[in-house]
Amino acid sequence: RHRIGGRIGPVHAIDTLYAEHLIRRALPQRAGLERLTGRVTDEGVARAVAGRYACALPSAEALDYLRHHLRGPLLSVAAGIGFWAHCAHHIDGIDTVATDRYAPEENPRFRRPGWHPVARMDAVEALRRYPDHDVLGVCLPPGLSLQQIYEAAPQAVSRQIFVVGYFTRQAFGGTPEGVMSEEHGLRFRRVDCIARWGLEAPEYQTVLIHVWRA
Repeated sequence: RHRIGGRIGPVHAIDTLYAEHLIRRALPQRAGLERLTGRVTDEGVARAVAGRYACALPSAEALDYLRHHLRGPLLSVAAGIGFWAHCAHHIDGIDTVATDRYAPEENPRFRRPGWHPVARMDAVEALRRYPDHDVLGVCLPPGLSLQQIYEAAPQAVSRQIFVVGYFTRQAFGGTPEGVMSEEHGLRFRRVDCIARWGLEAPEYQTVLIHVWRA
């Protein structure tokens, strides 16, 4: 057990893994994360880890993909406590604006200090305010679809979206790449770079979805 934000909390191996890698300004490989997350079968443990980091944990492969495909600055919506934004900035120097409806200390999912400055801002407002930014959404809030992200700022014609979410294997036609919207000229790629939790259902998968205008 160790002390977190003035409280005593359980030590999980993921805490040690991330602490060691962040000291070296790196992230663990997906395989290393999966060895730990694959053993998690207690939802309470999963929620405790998610409360310290994020509902989907960033791996070296996921951050590498972001870095190689970004075209401009990054806007993180529904950023929670800003762990993904922290990793992107701390490790790769990616200029990241993190926003959420709640400050980290007030967020009912986390209620702890943030890893990165998080501006209190509704996701749609943030999308409109930063039309020149590519967008990162980790576990988007209910009711916010990929199409709504594009329609929030029609002038953001070159905007890319990187969404980490929990999807069925047949989502997006069950293919790794294809057309997201003929009307908007959007294509997508499904990138298998996020570690699995042991409590994931067999027909579901946590993946990164990359959407861009062709």
